[in-house]
Amino acid sequence: MSMRSASKPLVTLLFAMLFIVAAGLFIEWDYLNEYPSHIHAWAEQDHYALSMGFLNNGFNFLHPETMIYNKQFPGWWKEAYDSTVTSAGFPIHEYFAALLMKLFGTTSPWVFRVWTLLWSFLGLGFLYKISYRLTNDGAKSLLVTGIALTSPVMAYYLNGFLPGVPALSLSIMGLWYYLNYLEEPQRWRFYHSILFLTLATLIRTTFAIALITVLCFEMWRILRKESKFLDKLPAVLISLCVYLVSVFWNHHLTQMHGTIFLNQLLPPESWQDAKELLSEAHQNWRFHYFQRLHYWLFLVFAILAVALALYRALGKHSPQPKTLKKKNLSLWWLPLIQLFGCVLFTIAMMQQIQYHDYYFIDTFFLPLLLVLILMLQNLPKPTHKLVLGGETLLALVLLALMSKNALDMQVSRRQSENYALLSYNNYQDSDLLLDSLGIATDAKVLCLYGYAQNGPFLQMKRKGFIVMEDKDELLDAAFQFPFDCVVIENEKLDTFYNKRESLFNRLKKIGSNDKISVFLPS
Repeated sequence: MSMRSASKPLVTLLFAMLFIVAAGLFIEWDYLNEYPSHIHAWAEQDHYALSMGFLNNGFNFLHPETMIYNKQFPGWWKEAYDSTVTSAGFPIHEYFAALLMKLFGTTSPWVFRVWTLLWSFLGLGFLYKISYRLTNDGAKSLLVTGIALTSPVMAYYLNGFLPGVPALSLSIMGLWYYLNYLEEPQRWRFYHSILFLTLATLIRTTFAIALITVLCFEMWRILRKESKFLDKLPAVLISLCVYLVSVFWNHHLTQMHGTIFLNQLLPPESWQDAKELLSEAHQNWRFHYFQRLHYWLFLVFAILAVALALYRALGKHSPQPKTLKKKNLSLWWLPLIQLFGCVLFTIAMMQQIQYHDYYFIDTFFLPLLLVLILMLQNLPKPTHKLVLGGETLLALVLLALMSKNALDMQVSRRQSENYALLSYNNYQDSDLLLDSLGIATDAKVLCLYGYAQNGPFLQMKRKGFIVMEDKDELLDAAFQFPFDCVVIENEKLDTFYNKRESLFNRLKKIGSNDKISVFLPS
């Protein structure tokens, strides 16, 4: 191979990374220091609180904690614990975000967001490498990467607080090493693949689908005598043992301290329920998963791929791109197996998909991108310079349109009023008010009707108990908790005072600003 041909992939990768960084900053720049207060602020604030917990507990990784004592599970906020420790999977992402906060001397949201954004860039870079390896075409690979980056749901969480995007990046890296292993079967490549796929699974359990997919594909190859069994066994056993240790430790934490994270399956109650849930998810998120332009591109490439496959099947075919030996197990089985696993997960968690757009990143996003890459792999690569230049120009125009649409979608996802944003505005500078009233930083605060569970406490810089709903059982339980003071937003005090006068008569107001009021038990 000549020096010129060897350097071409590196040049195309550098150009792709330049696009990824430039487009990413173009889409995310206005939100790099935004407090999580829009779609799914609840979940994002919980992970933000985990980082704050590591700062507060001296970076004790084995005992992650947030800001609240009465956990959602298993008592649905009616049971208070002695500590704010919670089970949290494998919160390594939040742990390193906390380390960076310590390093930079600030807990501002930009630290966490930049950390996630860097992981996003890394994952998209490896996605480009996968696409280029399979298609040997820079324009096609850049288009695939651009579709991934400008998916509205991906663009929204690209610099967010949820661990799904970093786990996705690790999963993409694991797939990259596995594809390298298939082409050059060296043991260390397989071990690297299992390492990254296992880390992704530890961080976000749904990425076990990708890990299991690779193991199923490899087992199939072993049965076909394309690979050996014993040299894979140590990596797989270590992966399984580490995952089981994590599961058992989190179960222990849940038993001892409760948890703020969902840890049970929620399938549909009936076939009719399933149809309604899927219909609602489709209505809510279909143009958040991908843009309209993305869907049209998928359709066009699918039609071209099928037409070309039929043409070749009739005997009039051109040479296919050679990435793996023709006798080997088809790479198409990788996304197909993974899609099957995603369908099973969707059934198991169907009651949640109409609310959680980020489940798409955890499941269908990567296998659909692999399908797109494999469709593009079957399309011939232009050889004439004019045609190649036209393909590149078309890809750049499409990327510009997709980036502009992603930016517009970022704005539209933040336009509607919501409880999290209202609560964020009301609790601004609440820590200063509590300081002025002599409320100690280690005081336990009972927050009435705050949203979401960790959000007000992050701004008050104090731990406590949360009541988010106006229910008798929640309020009765809360007023038995060992709280030191009560905080409520003024507009909610006006709404609920007459309705809950007997409760408020047990309190003595000691201070207020134009947003919140503070009470002591009387």
